[in-house]
Amino acid sequence: MENRTTGLTGNLEAEPLRKVSTEHILHRLREMFGEDRARVFVADSFRVADEPQRVVAFPHSIEELSEMLKLAADEHWRVIPAGAGTWLTMGNVPVSFHLAISTARLNRVIEYEPADLTATVEAGCTLAGFNQLAAEHRQWIPLDPFGDPGATLGGIVATASSGPLRCAYGTPRDWLIGIRVVHANGGVTRAGGKVVKNVAGYDLCKLYTGSFGSLAVIAEMSFKMRATPTSDKTMVFYAGAAAGAAEAERLCALTLRITDSDVQPSAMELIAPTNNHALPIDPKRFALVLRFLNEAETIESQIADAARIGCDFEHALLSESDAKTFWRVYHDSETDEQWDFSLRLNALPADLDAVIKDVNQLLPQATLRAHAASGVVRVLAGEDLFEGLQIKRRPKFIAELRKMMQVRGGQLLVLRAPEKIKDQLDTWGDVGATAHLMRDLKQRFDPQSLFSPGRFVAGI
Repeated sequence: MENRTTGLTGNLEAEPLRKVSTEHILHRLREMFGEDRARVFVADSFRVADEPQRVVAFPHSIEELSEMLKLAADEHWRVIPAGAGTWLTMGNVPVSFHLAISTARLNRVIEYEPADLTATVEAGCTLAGFNQLAAEHRQWIPLDPFGDPGATLGGIVATASSGPLRCAYGTPRDWLIGIRVVHANGGVTRAGGKVVKNVAGYDLCKLYTGSFGSLAVIAEMSFKMRATPTSDKTMVFYAGAAAGAAEAERLCALTLRITDSDVQPSAMELIAPTNNHALPIDPKRFALVLRFLNEAETIESQIADAARIGCDFEHALLSESDAKTFWRVYHDSETDEQWDFSLRLNALPADLDAVIKDVNQLLPQATLRAHAASGVVRVLAGEDLFEGLQIKRRPKFIAELRKMMQVRGGQLLVLRAPEKIKDQLDTWGDVGATAHLMRDLKQRFDPQSLFSPGRFVAGI
């Protein structure tokens, strides 16, 4: 489990990677914690980069997690924090690591108070599993991140993952009110609490959200909840049959009109023509898909208003079964193995049309999808994205697109790409003047750089 280099970029310097055998790491973990606490994986499960095998430890309690990290610190092992292991390939290829520590077996619901609309869970609790429990009280955590439905809440918070519902409900940081983490030396600290509006000073929950395991291991979280809506409807607006740039521009203009109106969809997705015929919409045209979660009477009024605003577009209301199929297939296809490349472009909603034109100009073979209300465009493509180009030239196209985004005040993140591409560029891009702050935080929270070295922004 060794990688190419032994130093970090920026002003952080990691000690040279100690060569430690897989057998030694496995023996030490099992000796201290038991046979079932560590395994060696050789296939894709918990794969971080191109390592042939990896040791994964599974603590069963926060106390055990603390002791494992103390052992790792004493042995100078570098650690990749993990949940179910569904997003470990995201980010830069780590400088090096010895083992992954998964919180998948820390999966208890510690405290759930339906009357207070709050819940505290361990990091290995899955979003789907908890929402199934909360549904008995007509409540949920309103997040729908793309990816494996078995993703853990700890992993979702650590990667700040979200999906179409961010249009109305935001991202994980909007629902997290308390957190408990374990540091590289085994120390356990808390931030926030178990009730809403209890934070004074800097909210450290936001610091750990989206930190990709670079500062600490998330062990426990408290969330505020929301009542589940009683009705769910989906409507689709279609561009003209030409499906060209002009038609996409018209739909982008429609999204701005809807955003400026009293219509409040829970999701608003712009979808380019696709070859995915499992989606129950016309695959040959640009489509704007609105989802409404609310009381039935409110939804009927919202749909009527949306139809009035988009009266010059063909539109349709999906049946209940088609709507369920659409959102299920849409989520599943976003992280399908057919995509060798997955890029996320963040820009202002007013620039959505311009971003789509930029992508079509540089990467015409890519599939485009967008959170239309927030201006987040996702670029999905197979290995034919750069067909005919030498591998060493391919990162230049991504770099050029990144420059276009920066000119518009946006950014480009590489969520998925072949390692030969990731080796030649920073998946996060330049974070500008905040880089020194990020490195200072890393130095304070993880001075030995034992957590995910080099994986996150600014080389931390």
